[in-house]
Amino acid sequence: MKSPKKIITSLLIVACILAGIILAYTPDFIPNKISTEAELDSLIQLSFNYSNIKSNQIRLYNIEMDSSFSRKVYRVRVPNSFSKTSFHLELHKRFQPLGLSTPSRVIFPEKDMNIYIENDGTVFRTIRLITDYTETEE
Repeated sequence: MKSPKKIITSLLIVACILAGIILAYTPDFIPNKISTEAELDSLIQLSFNYSNIKSNQIRLYNIEMDSSFSRKVYRVRVPNSFSKTSFHLELHKRFQPLGLSTPSRVIFPEKDMNIYIENDGTVFRTIRLITDYTETEE
């Protein structure tokens, strides 16, 4: 018969392996509703991180709409090889389940893209993807 220490050790190892498997297959938490502007900004930043957009490529400023409302604008410099359409699609997949739409507008001939995050016709954030032809990808 095995000693109790060996049995407990074996059970702990199995429990740790099972916990690791469960952790690996658990999807990221995505809320079903955004209740604060900080949550919206956090999801935008998460999208930047997933697309390997570094903080030195992002400039954030506010546009005053009226005396009671201002909108944040993210100005993001991206290399010519960056797929703006793929980024827009991923953003749409992230925000659509939350009831937010992400219409966009491409500006020619620069091929820059403005993505608007809106709800019921109100734009809450703008992401401007600006092509940087001088920047080379590392």
